[in-house]
Amino acid sequence: MALRKETPVSMRFRDDDLAIIDRGAALTGLSRTEFMRRAAVHEAQTAILNESVIRLSPDAFEAFVAVIEANPSAPPPKVAERLARKAPWEH
Repeated sequence: MALRKETPVSMRFRDDDLAIIDRGAALTGLSRTEFMRRAAVHEAQTAILNESVIRLSPDAFEAFVAVIEANPSAPPPKVAERLARKAPWEH
């Protein structure tokens, strides 16, 4: 079993920012540390994905464009039934 290496990180926050973070952590049932770790990792992944370049061959690109330009298929019956329902506030 590989040991998990953890590195402590020290940060400074304004009191109002920390209050918001603590409230978010409490609402999700997470510790402040876990809440902040998840938020930081999510933001890093988003930044990386936004800067990622996807390379496709001309044939793969044409296939991709054909799929996104095609007419949408009918939703599964359960999804169609739920989409047809009125919202509770519309009754």
